[in-house]
Order: sequence, then structure tokens, then C-alpha cells
Amino acid sequence: MKLHVVMLFCLYVSPMIAAEFTKDQRAWWSFQPVRKPTVPITGKGWAKNAIDSFIARKFHETKLTPAPEANKRTLIRRVTFDLTGLPPSGEEIKGFLNDSSPNAYENLVDRLLASPRYGERQASFWLDIVRYADSDGYRADHFRPEAWRYRDYVIKSFNKDKPYNQFVREQLAGDEINPGNREALIATMFLRHWIYEHNQRDVETQWSEILVDVTNVTADTFLGLGIQCARCHDHKFDPILQKDYFRMQAFFTPMLPRASMPVGTVTERAKYLTDHRKWLLDTDALRRQIRAIEHPVLLKHATKEGFDKFIDKIKKMIRKRPEERAEYERQIAEMSERQFDVEPDKLPERLKGVTKTEWEKLRAQLKKYDSAKPMPLPQVKFVISDAGPNAPPTRIPKKGTLVEPGFPSILDPADAQITPPPAALQSTGRRTALANWIVRADNPFTTRVIVNRLWQQHFGRGLAANTSDFGKLGTPPTHSKLLNWLATRLVADGWSLKKLHRL
Repeated sequence: MKLHVVMLFCLYVSPMIAAEFTKDQRAWWSFQPVRKPTVPITGKGWAKNAIDSFIARKFHETKLTPAPEANKRTLIRRVTFDLTGLPPSGEEIKGFLNDSSPNAYENLVDRLLASPRYGERQASFWLDIVRYADSDGYRADHFRPEAWRYRDYVIKSFNKDKPYNQFVREQLAGDEINPGNREALIATMFLRHWIYEHNQRDVETQWSEILVDVTNVTADTFLGLGIQCARCHDHKFDPILQKDYFRMQAFFTPMLPRASMPVGTVTERAKYLTDHRKWLLDTDALRRQIRAIEHPVLLKHATKEGFDKFIDKIKKMIRKRPEERAEYERQIAEMSERQFDVEPDKLPERLKGVTKTEWEKLRAQLKKYDSAKPMPLPQVKFVISDAGPNAPPTRIPKKGTLVEPGFPSILDPADAQITPPPAALQSTGRRTALANWIVRADNPFTTRVIVNRLWQQHFGRGLAANTSDFGKLGTPPTHSKLLNWLATRLVADGWSLKKLHRL
């Protein structure tokens, strides 16, 4: 029996040749370009629009007949639940039943789409997809006091009918695309919903798992691809190579979770950066002397379960001044520092004698430079940026092979072309390159995935049943031409989701 199981496993999951894809893999429906099909002419009186025409053609092919048309009372309940998640009130039902105008239904839909409840309903689906939570998970499950800002961003985006391509780009790279917009910075919280363990001494492995989570969820959410298997080996069913997994992850390798981040245009940031660097240079010697006094005392009084638990390599990163850390050291050090409290406000009472006198003298000298220190820009909390303009290397585990950012090889085997952002942003531009590729008109996944999700919301099942898996383990769409027509219509309508609902 065991031998039989092993033989079946080998038969069905034999790995693909790394540099090649089979004809069958290349022909899989979701990897094909999205082309607008011709709306069929059916001659059916009940077919009132393009969607009906595609459905009618499929009915004809399968020898099915449509269900009876719903009465107005049923219709208002269905559409109100679909768009707002709530039942219609008695007054709303009465008003719709008494409205005999030819546009009664269209007016009802417009009213529901204009309701604040519409955004809340749509957000409830989206927040589930992106694994939103108000706490960190694991045993401690710490509360995330700023997480609600992302929830409200999503609700507002749906209510304002923000173009879906903009919605995607902001969540992946709002800090690079529009750094002066608070809403765009809040959108990057999409990249911060990972589970976090506050008592994890192996911070490097924890950071690796965070990058895995972000990579997986990005592919699930926007591309409808389950690429997790390719983390350890070439995907056994889909044409996703292991190197493709880490090419995708390389877009996120430079990112840094930020407790807070300045809101400012490129010009505002450049001026602040110039002024701040001058202040740092002018005060460097003083700050070094102050840190030499403060740092040992702060670490000495840090919780023993905090600082002392880390291995020497990480302790060395923590001891460095922030401006002396390389990008990867900054990522690991700042993740580690979350796990212990040095209580800087208690520093004056912990310094003694001559040391305290010297510290106070140095602080007084530093204060003389306050007039030259630039006023900080407004801040937004709990967001994502890059750790700096230089990305840490991304390697395939065990093999050690270095990879550059890129997309699935079956679609584009070349490394991604990345335009560095202005120096003032202190970022790599990698996430912008990924976001732009995801919303490109020739991306075969993005539009199909979102219109399929909306179809599922209305009818309980997507045209393709597996809404987050458009790979070989998923089910091909029952109405592929209709799915393609909806996908092309979304782009033609300026990526408006409300217009899609109106269809």
C-alpha cells in the first residue's frame, strides 16, 4: 500500500524542468491574454444586456432554461443584501414596489452604491482576503492600536469608487508613489497584517517568515495564484519555479515596518533630509558622547527577557547607532527592539554622580543646536517603507543562488526593470515596479481575479470557483468568455468597481 502511494505521488507531482514549461502549462486558461470577446446574439427576449447574452448562449449549449424572473420584493432584498449586507427597510421596500418608472431598478442600485454601507460591505470581503486583524496573533496577541486606519482606508476607497488599479498600487507602494498623501501611506498597512510574535529570539527567521507571508498573500490577493509550494521547490502543478517565488519576494526584501513615517512630498522630504543631515553632521561628536553614556545604561535596565535573550550577532546590530546600520541590520535591529522596553524616560534617575553631571553638560550643549534642527514632518503610524535605497540580497535557501526581482518566468523571464525613486524617499522603487506590473493591461490575472471575486459576492460562487487559485488545482471558469468580457469592461470603465456592479 505504501509503495502504491509513493508511486502515485511521483506520478502526479514530478517536478518540471527548471528552464522549460510544457505546452499544457503554457495553454492553461489563466496564463492566456485577456481578450475582449464578441457579445453573442441570442434572440432571447429575457437577455437584456451583455451578461444575459453570454448566459443565454451557455444555456443554449447546455440545454438549460433560466429560472423565473424574481418579483420586485425579492429583487430589492437580493440587491440590498448584496450591496450593503443589510436588509431593506419596510419603507424602502414600499417605495420600490410603488415606483413604476422604467428606471426604478437602476435608481435603486445607484442609491445603494451611494450608501456608506456599500463600502463597509465590500470592505468586509476585502479585509478577509488580506488577513486583516486588530491584533498580532500568537500567544501574546498584542493589540494593534493603529490597524483600524487601514480598515477605514479600504471602506473609504470603495465608497469613493477609487479606481481599482490605484487601490492596488497604493497598498503595495503608496509610500513610493505618493509620499505626500497620508491615505496612500496608510494603504501600505496591507503589508503589515502578518502574524507577529513578541517573544521571538530568532528574529532573522521571524523576518524570513514575514517575507514569506507578504509574498504569499500578495499573490493570492491580486493574482489569484497559490505560489506557496514554490518556496521549497518548483511548483508541482503550476508553472511557477522556485526562483520565481524568490524573484517575487525580492520586491519586498527591502521593506521596513515603521512605527511612524513622515508625510511629505518629494520636495518637502528632500529639504527636511538636507537640513536633518546637516544637523546630524554638526552634532555628531556630541551625540556620540551622549550615546556612549546612555546606551549601556538603557540596555542594562532593559527587561532581561528582552535584550539578553538575543544571540551576539543580533546584540551587535542593536548596539549600533541607527545611522550606522546597513539596511538588513536596520530591519533586524528594529524588529528586535520591539521586544524589550528600555524606558528612556527613566534615564535621568538611573545616571549617577560624575556620569550624570557629564551627561547633563553634553545634553545642554546639544540643546544649543535646536534652532538648526528642522521641524519634523507630520507623521502617520504603523506603515511600511523601505529600509533604505539599497536592497539586502535575496537568495534561494540552501542553494544560496542570488536572485533579482522578477515576475513568473512563464510570462516574463527577464529581471524586472526598476526605476529608482528620488533620493529623498530613501527607497528602492522595487514595490512600485511590482505594483505597476500587477495593474498592467496585459497582466492576465489581475482583472480576472477581481471581477471573479465580485461575481462570487453576488452569486455565492465565482465564474471560476476557486477565487484565490487560478492555477491547475483550481477549476476553470464555467463562462470563460463572460469572465474575459467583464475583465476588459473593468479596464474600459476606468477600473471602476461601481460601474461593474451596475452591469
